[in-house]
Amino acid sequence: MDRVRTRADRREALALHCRAGPQELQALADACEAMTHDQQYEGFEKVLPVLLGRGLAPASADEESAAESADDDLLHVGLLADSGAYESAALALLPEKATFTGGRLADGGYVAQVVLPSAAGAHSRNARSLAMAWLAALLRAVAREMVEQKIR
Repeated sequence: MDRVRTRADRREALALHCRAGPQELQALADACEAMTHDQQYEGFEKVLPVLLGRGLAPASADEESAAESADDDLLHVGLLADSGAYESAALALLPEKATFTGGRLADGGYVAQVVLPSAAGAHSRNARSLAMAWLAALLRAVAREMVEQKIR
């Protein structure tokens, strides 16, 4: 039970643990939208280290616990992505209390919207896959949350 709470808490505070600033997140979101179906795994390879923001060698017991939680999230999402379940992997990154939508347009492009528990929200338009649309919207929502809460 504690592990689930820790993982949920970590996802709720994505902006605090993120290893990039708002501008880098916006650029990464743009890159995700441009990725084809065949490049979705590459998108997760780029996004996970930035979004989960864990260091290689924690300095304290608290950081060790946070690193284990990040490792669990990374493993869970990584396994989903490895199996080709990209949409499930993208949704697994969302905070439990986030609101999200997504769909395909008549022209074949994908759109998505993510609203974080802090009410910071963003969208993605014209992505080439639904998973990358959700990742792009999540990255933009985290960037917006950083700006609104003056995190960076």
